[in-house]
Amino acid sequence: MNYKFPKSEKLRLKKDIDNLFKTGKKEFVYPLSLIFLPIEGSGKNLCGVSVPKKKFKKAVDRNRLKRQMKEAYRLHKHEIVKDETYFHMMFVYSVQQKLEYQVIETAVVKLMKKMSK
Repeated sequence: MNYKFPKSEKLRLKKDIDNLFKTGKKEFVYPLSLIFLPIEGSGKNLCGVSVPKKKFKKAVDRNRLKRQMKEAYRLHKHEIVKDETYFHMMFVYSVQQKLEYQVIETAVVKLMKKMSK
């Protein structure tokens, strides 16, 4: 099993991100929102993370939360299993207080299970 999170699996292109926010579906599990879009055909699951500057002014806080979300995704990405369907997804931190890693990891796992259904 590959637990890496290489650049090729990151959602980076502006057109993909814009398309995701325009037409994607949204799920919420405290403290995260997940916006995802199923993509038919071959490819890879692409993932991005976001922490609003409006809620966390210090870059140190935003970067820590982003690192935690990426780590939780990296460890559990193999649980997304759909035949011939891949996803573009964006995790957005939606609350104003900093929470423990275990809470974030639990939310990521629940959101990925909801998305896969």
